[in-house]
Amino acid sequence: MADNEHVINSGLINEVSLTRAYAFIMRTLDKSELKATAAFVTCFAAEPEAVLDHITLIEQMASLNPIWFARSLPALRSGATDGWFGADLYQSMSRAGHEMAWHGTTHLALSAQTPSHAIELELELASRLFRDFGHVPRTIVFPRNQIGYLEELRSYGFETYRASLPGNIVSRLSGLLNEWNIFDRQVMDKPCVRGGWNVSPAGNFLNWPSKVRGLVPVSVTVRRWKSLLLHAAKYGGYVHMWFHPHNLITAPAMQSAFEEIVRFAGELIKSGDICNLTMAEANEHYKKRSCNEH
Repeated sequence: MADNEHVINSGLINEVSLTRAYAFIMRTLDKSELKATAAFVTCFAAEPEAVLDHITLIEQMASLNPIWFARSLPALRSGATDGWFGADLYQSMSRAGHEMAWHGTTHLALSAQTPSHAIELELELASRLFRDFGHVPRTIVFPRNQIGYLEELRSYGFETYRASLPGNIVSRLSGLLNEWNIFDRQVMDKPCVRGGWNVSPAGNFLNWPSKVRGLVPVSVTVRRWKSLLLHAAKYGGYVHMWFHPHNLITAPAMQSAFEEIVRFAGELIKSGDICNLTMAEANEHYKKRSCNEH
């Protein structure tokens, strides 16, 4: 949300609200004994002092992408960083046994429209900060779901990434309308191998009940996800839910949907009807399947 002036100025996202959101996520998952893939922005996951040690690199990146760094760089320089760091949250999720994936170093888009030198700096900063993490992530969830620079990223040891849906207006409108589909059974896509990468399907965004999406009742969202899970259990399929922790802060009603869906998924797992895999585990499970197979 670093480029959202309203959210930044509102102070909604801060250390207290983030801690509560992550605690809720982990508590909900733990209650149903589910594991997940948690994709963290490296600068958010790192200790503040470690990031400040490399502020020269960030300043170079900001010179190439001044709009994206218009708020984060001044915050770093002034020390007004409440809500900008979550090292404890990263460590808590890691200790809980979730897969720790990469969501970029600064959440800068890694698409072809981003200058290659900025990507080089992004990867250099990541490699420096990874040394303090105790492990190096192998799975990527691309910032803003904009995929690019796959060859360069592969050379850094990444193995898996999540595909993305078209970001055009038609795709967005279709996605919004589908939120009302309580009989949704679109669970055909499965992880596969493409160009040396393990590729996860784009999955489904857990409805964020804000603005126009707030018109979708939580009960409708829950019924839709139950339909997806039941269809996968009965006929085979792959169900992938994703959202951002800050969505729970800006639209608290989302928590009720998440709790109920996770509880239902947990019941299906305990009964043996579905299995619970992280992104890396799911891709390993389906590894022998090529992307041109149906």
